Amino acid sequence: MYKVVFEVVEVNEPRSLNGEPTHVSGPCKIYRAGDRVTVTGNPGRLVLEETDSVCLAAFSAILPLTSAMCREVTEPWDYMDKIKYYSCPDYERPVVFRVTRFPIEQGEVPLRKPE
Repeated sequence: MYKVVFEVVEVNEPRSLNGEPTHVSGPCKIYRAGDRVTVTGNPGRLVLEETDSVCLAAFSAILPLTSAMCREVTEPWDYMDKIKYYSCPDYERPVVFRVTRFPIEQGEVPLRKPE
């Protein structure tokens, strides 16, 4: 099992793809370089203690990856362990994340804080 860390490596200024004005006026307001989003376990848990911020658009883009990236890669055709970067779906100012998988033991999956 793996803990997966999505670390922000690039927050881009808006740029037009067709020469028209962009729909936004500045870079992402949620993330800064170095921010992290951490997921672990299967089916997966967002580790709040190791997460700086969560943009729902970016999280919805990485969500399909999280369960697969937290598991062991067993098939030679499987590419999950080869994904190194991922970006949010904002085409005018994408935030780029570095994806790192850390092996953990079954008992290391952080559970909810005790009440």
